[in-house]
Amino acid sequence: MKTMMMLACVLALSLTAASAQDTKQNAKETARQAGRTADAAGDKIGRETRKASRKVENAAENTADDVKDGTKRASRKASRAAKNTKEDVKDGTNRALDNADRNLKKAERKLDNSK
Repeated sequence: MKTMMMLACVLALSLTAASAQDTKQNAKETARQAGRTADAAGDKIGRETRKASRKVENAAENTADDVKDGTKRASRKASRAAKNTKEDVKDGTNRALDNADRNLKKAERKLDNSK
């Protein structure tokens, strides 16, 4: 009976050792899978970050281009307005001089006629 008990104890210890070995292997495999999952998540984060970075860079570039175009447009408008104002002043001055010249000639004729 002692032999049987001993045999049962050895068998129980063997089963426990085998079970512990299986548990250890399962734990190792779970850890490997967790590592692969973490690597994949890191790769995905890197890809998404690069995409977002490109979008931000493109938006900034487009905004800079829009500002540059707007500035050019505003500059052209101001230049045209200044040119038009200059021409308007010139035309007005010429009209005033012509009018003054006509009035002077008219006054000279009146003076000549009154003599």
